[in-house]
Amino acid sequence: MPRKTQNINSLSRGYIRASMNKYNLFNLYKKSPIRYNGRTLYQQKWTSKAETRAYHGEHLTESRWKTIFNPSLETVAQLDASLKGSKVAPTPMALQTYASLEKRLEFAIFRAMFASSVRQAREFIIAGNVKVNGVTIKHPSFPLRGGDVFSVDPEKVLYAMGRKKPSLDVALKTDTKQIITWNKHVKAAIENPRVVWELMQAKPKSLDTINSKSLSNKDTIKNFNVQIEKNMKAKQKRVTKQSILGKILRTAKTSEVPVGAETFVEFGSDAPKCNLIYQKLVDSKHSLIESHSHGEVSKYLSIKKDDIQNQDEKHLLRQIKLVLGEIERSRWEQIRLDSEQSKLSSSDKSIPFTSEFTNNLKFHPKLDKEQATEDETKAQVDLPWQRGLFGRKDPSKPYFTPWNPRPFIGCFAILPAHLEISFKTCHAVYLRDPIARPGQSEVITPFPDHVHERAYMHYVRKGM
Repeated sequence: MPRKTQNINSLSRGYIRASMNKYNLFNLYKKSPIRYNGRTLYQQKWTSKAETRAYHGEHLTESRWKTIFNPSLETVAQLDASLKGSKVAPTPMALQTYASLEKRLEFAIFRAMFASSVRQAREFIIAGNVKVNGVTIKHPSFPLRGGDVFSVDPEKVLYAMGRKKPSLDVALKTDTKQIITWNKHVKAAIENPRVVWELMQAKPKSLDTINSKSLSNKDTIKNFNVQIEKNMKAKQKRVTKQSILGKILRTAKTSEVPVGAETFVEFGSDAPKCNLIYQKLVDSKHSLIESHSHGEVSKYLSIKKDDIQNQDEKHLLRQIKLVLGEIERSRWEQIRLDSEQSKLSSSDKSIPFTSEFTNNLKFHPKLDKEQATEDETKAQVDLPWQRGLFGRKDPSKPYFTPWNPRPFIGCFAILPAHLEISFKTCHAVYLRDPIARPGQSEVITPFPDHVHERAYMHYVRKGM
């Protein structure tokens, strides 16, 4: 039976525990080096024992630990140490004081980062969520041997190493605030697009909550260029022979001066060709001069040459199609060149202003709290950085969804050398018992050698 968990994360006592939480991280941060000035040897040993035992097997009673303690510390000798002399780092043998605990299944699960604490690892084992060599083991003290493969239910690992799932009330309050803030942003962007654009460009990427993936400048420029490419193709698709001929006829119709090449100045270098088409239609007294609707223009250009008996009309249609084709290709090329000039290079540090970014911004409807309380699956939250309720996208999961790692997990992410771990399958291999070699010990501990030395002295004398 393990010890009770009273004041296990006490900030006043400041003990460092085998746990991954913010209180333990704070105790680890504020922990000052253990000093022995003015203390007797017994007091030094007792203080070192208390500090190290708070981390190594604190859930075990002292009498239980004394039966596990092994005074024979396992190390690896370097064969050429005598040849290298003083160049060989000393072997931290004292750090092996608690090596016998690392063989226990509960400690191996914690070291493999399948549980957030040793106590939680015990709960997983007792609940039947852990297997060793394919067999369910319900004994936390099960001793592992070299080559044993142990695994934990992936759902339990996600729960242990994931962010805490918020309650429904907290999720609704958070989403209500997010929706209000988002709608204010959309309103401001529509009213003052340039101001909002400049603010977005000035914001550091680390604070860009809309882009949850925090795209790098290179990725942002790539997406910007891809959007320009899409716009270019859309513009080219709208430029057809029918649209060009219809625009030529409308421009000439609305001209207040005699029609000439200068009338079609908006076509740029293709203005003479546009004037040529119009003059040919005028000379032939074609009906399109008076009736140039989209339907009439499309009907005329869709006529096949074989369906025309008059040779002059056939020749006219062939010439008009030929010139329109030249203008069409010229306009496509001009659109392509304009798009190429608008693209950014990888060396650019900012994206130029474009008001088109507001086209995709939409107001989010107000969240119905009563309906969400009755059935949270009906709560529709569709924000650029979030789908579903805050932390409860999948209500059936006991952890934060979509899954996020628990806070400060990086501070505790230390993998021992005597384990081979696969996080994809939540399996691990216990390679061998942890050992010490010159300058290194495979037993993970937050305390230096001199603390373990005094703790070892305490148990060698009183633990046998």
